[in-house]
Amino acid sequence: MVSEAKQTAEQRSAVARTAAPTLYARLGRTPTGRGVFRLVLAAILGVATAYGSLLFRALIGAIARVAFPGGIRLRDLRAASPLRLILSPAIGGAIVGPLIRLLAPEARGHGVPEVMDACSSLGGRIRGRVAVCKTLASGITIGSGGSVGREGPIVQIGAALGSKLGQLVGMRGQYLIDTVAAGAAAGIAATFDAPIAGVVFASELILGRGSVRHMGPLIVAAVISTAAVHAQYGAHVTFLTPSYTLVSAWELALYLLIGLCAALVGVAFIRFLYFSEDLWTRLPLPIFTHATIGGAIIGLLALKFPQVMGVGYETIEGVLGTASSDSEAAVLHGPAMLVLLIALKIFATSTTIGSGGSGGVFAPSLFLGACLGGSLGSLFNRWVPSNEMGPPGAYGLVGMGAVVAATTHAPLTAILIVFELCNRHSIILPLMFACTLASLLSSALARESIYTVKLKRRSALRAAMGGQSAQFAASDIGTLMTPTRARVWPTASLAEIVDRATACHAHTIYVTDHKRRLLGFVTMDDVASHIQDDLTQRRKLRAKDVMHAAETLRPEHSLERCLTLLQNPMADEVPIVDGRLRLIGRITRADLVRYYSREALARDTVLSFVDGQWSAPAADAIRLADGDVKGQIVVAGFLAGSTLSQLNLTNRFGVRVYAFRPRGGETTIPDQQLPLSAGDTLFVVGPQDEVNHLIARAKRDPSELTSPG
Repeated sequence: MVSEAKQTAEQRSAVARTAAPTLYARLGRTPTGRGVFRLVLAAILGVATAYGSLLFRALIGAIARVAFPGGIRLRDLRAASPLRLILSPAIGGAIVGPLIRLLAPEARGHGVPEVMDACSSLGGRIRGRVAVCKTLASGITIGSGGSVGREGPIVQIGAALGSKLGQLVGMRGQYLIDTVAAGAAAGIAATFDAPIAGVVFASELILGRGSVRHMGPLIVAAVISTAAVHAQYGAHVTFLTPSYTLVSAWELALYLLIGLCAALVGVAFIRFLYFSEDLWTRLPLPIFTHATIGGAIIGLLALKFPQVMGVGYETIEGVLGTASSDSEAAVLHGPAMLVLLIALKIFATSTTIGSGGSGGVFAPSLFLGACLGGSLGSLFNRWVPSNEMGPPGAYGLVGMGAVVAATTHAPLTAILIVFELCNRHSIILPLMFACTLASLLSSALARESIYTVKLKRRSALRAAMGGQSAQFAASDIGTLMTPTRARVWPTASLAEIVDRATACHAHTIYVTDHKRRLLGFVTMDDVASHIQDDLTQRRKLRAKDVMHAAETLRPEHSLERCLTLLQNPMADEVPIVDGRLRLIGRITRADLVRYYSREALARDTVLSFVDGQWSAPAADAIRLADGDVKGQIVVAGFLAGSTLSQLNLTNRFGVRVYAFRPRGGETTIPDQQLPLSAGDTLFVVGPQDEVNHLIARAKRDPSELTSPG
């Protein structure tokens, strides 16, 4: 009795803590007040991200001065001793590997996929330590010579700051996700001095959609972040390029070729990057040593080609024709050398990230594009009269945007970033042309971008812009399908179709044969289109004369596949058939919206629940207002060794799994195909009796189980 009373008191305390009004709720009593509060929060976030980026740059500089006392320009690297070139990145890797492994594993890699994953699967929740770990790990990687960029880390740092700030004031759901995206926008704006590109980047890649409500915090954060950086360093352009222009309209054919080649380079970069990650994971060596070995490989490569080290802006300046005369990069205009650097940079960046280093892929993409455009521009100048085309630097600049568009599948972001990097309006036409072509061809060759490949591997979402969670993608149509009587025979008249639609309150009527096999469908719009026909002609019309062919699904198909069909604005519902094409039900767009809204709300609730708002260790479950309970189940018994897909707990026990915590790990959205291990924790919602039943069953010996009960 004492234990039960203690448990009840703890549950009441937990519910009271959850119900207490947050700062966000108190300061935003009205929609207008909340909107203003979010903009103020975005401004604070912009300042924090700006100074975070400045701190990050200072850290890179400090580490670089320790690693290469003579300097990190190409001329200085060539003069450095071979031992220093090899040891500096190797020592950096030796520090970064354990740092990431022990402090924050999500800080490994290039950062942006982790932010996208947090927004799509974790409700915008990013651990606060990620910003600290990402700053240290990426600063050490880049400063010691790793072949990565600084924009990915700054995006993740800004997003982590946004997540932490939003959680501190009590934001949840889409508002927290918007704040995370605002941090990402501020990060891009700060690192590239490109506020417009920052907003578009966050909208196009992180959120996947844009509206005034969503764009407001992004714009404010990006503007304030840029202004804060200007306050420290003044306004500047990253690349001071000559005034390139489109010499003649037929020159677009040359830019078309650059767009096509950029797509090939982008796809090669994506595939080799993840091939390298797979290769490193299969090495029979302790994971702590991978980054050390990877750093040593970069150092060996730098003995002959120091251009592959670091961010690579000096080489880009050489290609664009803006490098200082005393720079080694100023002579790098030979097509053969530039093509070689493309291959070497892909290898170097893939090795740095694949072996466990931390840094971005945006700057390497700019490097690849500059080398590609510069090499093709040099060749064009040999074949085409000089008065018919621009200088090689113009093609290098367009190539930068085209390769970024090819790797990210985000052409608008690529166009605006390159435009703001050089601030040259005269290059916008060929830039738009090449970026669009590169993105289209790259998407055809590689369905996933350099960011969404990692998300697909984690089963976090099927594609970046779809926004479906793993729970949504893994569910099947059988969970939502409803029977329908809205069907007629092929010989039914228009009047009979209207009568059936009225009786069933349906807009779509299905046409079936005597065996109930689906032949097509008729909508009330189709019937209405014949209202003004001659009466005699109208009476002759039958269902088979006006019906359309139907795209069908089967009960075992996923809801994600159904969503793809319903993205057609003309389709309100999808018929469900069995293996013999017999109509057995339907699923409507409204059904999907209700289901997804419920799943998203429940997911956000459970993630709040496992993030520490419920702290009753003696209790297995907390009762909700609707009679269901939130519960946690430690994997044991028959649960161990099986996947959630195989267990099918929703149909067997009536409970839904919304979060998963591996033993000793961090809470995340569950992977339906990942085998469970003893000691893992499942967070579920369901009826009290069913949750208790499942907990009891999990504690039994597997040999005792003969049926789901």
